[in-house]
Amino acid sequence: MQRQNYSLAWNQISVDYVVPVLIALGSAIILFVRVAPIGANPESDTHRTFYSLTTGLENYYDFKTAWKSRLFSNSLSAVTAHFSNWLLAKTSVPVVRSPGELTIALWTAGWFTLLSFLLIWFFKRRSAFYIFGTLAGISFGYLNRLHMAVRVYPWDLPPLFFFTLFLVLFVQKKYWWIFALVPLSIGFKETTLILCSVFLFSDLPWKQRLGMFIGSIALSMGIKIIIDTFVHAPLFFTMETRVDGESANSLYFWANLYNLRDILPFFINAGTLIALFLLPNTHKNIFTLKVIAILFILGNMLFGNIIEYRIWFEMIPFALYAMDVNIYGDPLYAETSP
Repeated sequence: MQRQNYSLAWNQISVDYVVPVLIALGSAIILFVRVAPIGANPESDTHRTFYSLTTGLENYYDFKTAWKSRLFSNSLSAVTAHFSNWLLAKTSVPVVRSPGELTIALWTAGWFTLLSFLLIWFFKRRSAFYIFGTLAGISFGYLNRLHMAVRVYPWDLPPLFFFTLFLVLFVQKKYWWIFALVPLSIGFKETTLILCSVFLFSDLPWKQRLGMFIGSIALSMGIKIIIDTFVHAPLFFTMETRVDGESANSLYFWANLYNLRDILPFFINAGTLIALFLLPNTHKNIFTLKVIAILFILGNMLFGNIIEYRIWFEMIPFALYAMDVNIYGDPLYAETSP
């Protein structure tokens, strides 16, 4: 009887944790090998962004305005760059041939692994679905294309991690944790500001909803302004709105509408973005995530190039959650016995 109990316990541990961890690490290896060559060219934008803070703040003040307010991402990537230099001076690393390659590979695989462990902690055996889905979405964002070089930037995956953490907190109704999360994540990428809107859809009295909504926006904007002041950037309004030039036709919005003539934008994040809106609102959480996604889409249409598919990573966990709920039921109340 005791042996049977041990067997049942091991089966549950294996299904809930061991197998998902193996999948997470294997998927991280795929990304490590995939992105390493992208960091080989020291003249590329990828290399410049990861090494933007390695020579100190004086040079960073001249960094591109739209990028330098993402101070936390750039600072941590500089730490990764220094570690890569140190590691390759001590030993060789399979696949990589230069510190630049190792920096980009470690950064991408590291954030993906951290994100995967978050998914395993919350979703357990169902995390495999999210890990594979996230890998597919990231892989789509780093597709090789003839008309545009593949880029990996320090602020690609940290926001994906924070949007995933937001999702985990949101479905558990941990609103005060979200209230703290959003301002802290602003220094990684300003897109997390739209997460403040979740308080308007929370299960709280309207007075508290408005208070948390306004308070989170004020805190986030305050941190953004502090960072902008520190890095010598324009206060708050650091986003680009034009592709090139000053004509009305150069606005990102019109260029992005033109880009919709191609088929690839309709498969953003490996098709999961459009899937999010096609799925029924079988749970009220899905409706809220769709509203936030609409705000995100509008922001990308106004301030980004939509065919740089890596800028859509933040929407991956929203779509996967909507798919999970519609296919398997609410993961918060799922049956977990083997």
